[in-house]
Amino acid sequence: MEEGYTVLPAFYDFLGKHPDYRAYAEAVIELYNELGAKESGLFLDLACGTGRFISALMDRGEDVIGVDLSPERLNAARKNCARRGHAPLLLCQDMRELDLYGTVDVCTCFSNSLNYLESEEELARVFSLVHNFLTPGGLFLFDVDSLYKFEKLYGDNSYIFEAPKCYCVWQNSYKKRKKECIFYIDIFEGTPETAYKRRSEVQKQRYFSQKALERSLKEAGFELIFRGRDPKGTPVKEDTADVFYLARCIKSETGGQK
Repeated sequence: MEEGYTVLPAFYDFLGKHPDYRAYAEAVIELYNELGAKESGLFLDLACGTGRFISALMDRGEDVIGVDLSPERLNAARKNCARRGHAPLLLCQDMRELDLYGTVDVCTCFSNSLNYLESEEELARVFSLVHNFLTPGGLFLFDVDSLYKFEKLYGDNSYIFEAPKCYCVWQNSYKKRKKECIFYIDIFEGTPETAYKRRSEVQKQRYFSQKALERSLKEAGFELIFRGRDPKGTPVKEDTADVFYLARCIKSETGGQK
């Protein structure tokens, strides 16, 4: 049994339902053109995963930096981008230790990646680092899991995802008091030598409340623009699974928080 994203990246693009990253890219670029600062001309995709969103941005002519903790995911991102003729700068970094060469105009962080942080202190650190590497007026767009998703969709439920030559058994264990969910993932891959090869890993996410997220954004130096159920800011509903936050980076003339 392995900890974290070591097994899943090789199969992630083929298992389950994924967001429409082309629509995400169009929404982010529209927000950038309408609201964002135009200084560096760079986009940062934090926890970029297998690079599908990066490719969607680069298809539309944007310059993108991808950051991810997992070498396996970055390798998949490199291959996915190369298939579309793109060669983005990809950095293997923990978002809690983000360190760029300069500033970016937009930072995105999708697929509920912030929910993998262990505490509100880590959340505050990530927000502070993102603020540090955004240009004044730059945009930060991210999504997180809602409490509805933790309690109703995750819960103690089990799921099976099937794809050609492999399938995934996904079992959840939800800790209501801590508002944490542990995911036990088993992937069975068909091989020429055996019927199936089993690979397993464990992941954990925790819930961050609206109050905690908005407080951390404000303390890091961000102005909240919207909270919605999609990248366009459509109002949240009771059964919203993924909640999107858009914030603007506010800095003083000396470069710090205003």
